[in-house]
Amino acid sequence: MDKRKEENLRVKHSIVNSYFELLKKYQNDKISVSMIANNASVSRMSYYRNFDSKNDIIIYFLESVFQEIKSQLPEDCTFWSKEYGYVFLKVLYKYKSEFLLLDSIGFMGLVQTMFNEANIDLGGDIPHKSVKRYYLYFASGASLNGIIEWFRNDCKEPLEEFYQTLIEFLGF
Repeated sequence: MDKRKEENLRVKHSIVNSYFELLKKYQNDKISVSMIANNASVSRMSYYRNFDSKNDIIIYFLESVFQEIKSQLPEDCTFWSKEYGYVFLKVLYKYKSEFLLLDSIGFMGLVQTMFNEANIDLGGDIPHKSVKRYYLYFASGASLNGIIEWFRNDCKEPLEEFYQTLIEFLGF
């Protein structure tokens, strides 16, 4: 990767990390672009070169998480495989605090929408006109709600135990 692209990625990640650090201390509506840029040690111009809004930061973060999940999966893996569920859960667990912050500021609707899109991408070949296409939404919604509730409960059960419960529920 060329140095400009590397630097741009570094700046983006600094901004994302800054935003989540600030969410730990301030309400979302009290966080300004200047606060994010200052905390990230970047200029406001750098911020606006990369993001138009705080929502864009969240979308970039979620896309990065889903890209990380996808990069860890074998090529033939689909939403309906045990391996997919395990990788998904492990990566989401890695970002537990960020997901809890998004939950606390009321952004789970956006998270669910992007979660659905990521799952549709890996959902296999469910015919678009088939009523069975809703299975993916049922499974996706229930899975995300269960995972967030597990996070809210401070992951009292070990990841492996929670995963076993999840795949039992999904019928694997």
